[in-house]
Amino acid sequence: MATVVSFSLTGLSGYVLYTLSQGRSEAQLSVLVRFLVSPGIALVVGGLVGFLSNDYPALVSIVCLSPWALIIHGSSSGGVTPNWLVRLGPVLIYLALGSIAAVFAFRLRHRHDFATQ
Repeated sequence: MATVVSFSLTGLSGYVLYTLSQGRSEAQLSVLVRFLVSPGIALVVGGLVGFLSNDYPALVSIVCLSPWALIIHGSSSGGVTPNWLVRLGPVLIYLALGSIAAVFAFRLRHRHDFATQ
């Protein structure tokens, strides 16, 4: 479900950015996607996974966000290039953000369970 939500939010954010694109340059939209939209999607999906998960929220979040992060942010049209590490950086950041959000949401949801132990 988290993978479907991440791709759905990507489509929704694309539509919103399209409606906001008039009068903005491509560079401005790129910065908006890189620093606001994509981390936001990772945080929302991570929070959803953490809220619905019964155990291992960070691992489940990484597994669920990996297809989205690799397809949307790790792909390139040039094939294997020397800068593969540069493309891998944002993917790892988005996976880390999602797993952190999942752990926080998991702890928030199970706060009462931790307090009684």
